[in-house]
Amino acid sequence: MATDRRRRGGTGPTAPDAPTAGKDLNPVLERLADLERRSLLAEQARQQAHRLRTPLSVIDLIAETMQLESHADTQRAERLARIQSAAGSLATELSEAVKSTRFGDGPRQRVDASALAAEVVRSFGGDVAADGAVGITIAVEPGSLEAALVHALRLVGVGTDCNGVCAQRPRLRTEQRDGEVWLAITAAGAQPPDTPRERADLRLMAKAAERVAQDHGGSLTLGPDSATFRLPLGGD
Repeated sequence: MATDRRRRGGTGPTAPDAPTAGKDLNPVLERLADLERRSLLAEQARQQAHRLRTPLSVIDLIAETMQLESHADTQRAERLARIQSAAGSLATELSEAVKSTRFGDGPRQRVDASALAAEVVRSFGGDVAADGAVGITIAVEPGSLEAALVHALRLVGVGTDCNGVCAQRPRLRTEQRDGEVWLAITAAGAQPPDTPRERADLRLMAKAAERVAQDHGGSLTLGPDSATFRLPLGGD
């Protein structure tokens, strides 16, 4: 019976197994997964708003111009006004969608970025190869940086559906260089990671992680099997 239930329901646990599985949930990983989801939702809303605002602005401008040219045709002017109003409503909805999914806009705190990154990497079964920036604090929004680090782990093949090569163990190396803290994540496994970067969700992760780095005045460099955050020491 259990086999039949698994076949009908996919690869997930059957109903009797679910409570036991719930007891095994790692609260740290659950918190990081929640940050990851919220970060992706916020980035998706920003990307959609960015793509749609330009055509909506064009519609609004053309409708307004045609209204000015149609002052003698009341009915035409009214139809154009409805088009302009609809475009304005859509623009407002986009703004509301961005506001409702806001993430990472909390107060910045001075934290040990090296220790924060090490905790995230170790939560995914990784280790710290070298910790050259331990004890150095920088001003960051902790939740957004944690989410960006999780995105980076996915991008180097950790916990990603990567064409059967999914046994990657993350490794963190940190250092202080040229007025910056460097957080370098790589992955090691029996085979090189084969992360499908063309997937829409992974492209979204890359954009979200890059945005976090840039919002903190730094940068993110992505390689085939590496991700390096460079965050400035200055700032409050």
